[in-house]
Amino acid sequence: MIWNSLLLIFPILILVAALRCYKKDGKWMNAFYSRMCFHDVARRLYVQLVMLLLILFQFIQIQTHISAIDTFIPLLITALLIRFSMAELVLYALKKRMIMVSVCSLVLVGLFIPHCFSMAVALGILLVASIFYPSRRIRSMVESPDEIFSLTSIPGQLVANYY
Repeated sequence: MIWNSLLLIFPILILVAALRCYKKDGKWMNAFYSRMCFHDVARRLYVQLVMLLLILFQFIQIQTHISAIDTFIPLLITALLIRFSMAELVLYALKKRMIMVSVCSLVLVGLFIPHCFSMAVALGILLVASIFYPSRRIRSMVESPDEIFSLTSIPGQLVANYY
């Protein structure tokens, strides 16, 4: 019974976390933004935590359902994304507006189809993870020394350029 309730609460937790942290200018989120922009290790840790979250969800999904066919595609996606370079390419691809809208529509439709629930939640996790991953524009700004000074000296500049 606990596994079933965790499985149903999982999409709500993802939505609440995204709404609470998106474009916030607090002390913790500014530290998160700066670490994600300036440190490769922080981005690798972030990707590994997202993969851990995906694996945890797949574990809960397998514990609650007998049919393993429902979880095969999300497990395959998770296995492919364990490699950091592949995960980074997927997270950058999901940041494009048309891809994000289509994946979001697919997630919303998949949540209400019983056999597509695990795939929809896995794609939702990846979609939220891509939102909080630094864009290519901010990564290129971090490469130049003049831009680093403007990003660090003006408080809201990092948040404005992050998304």
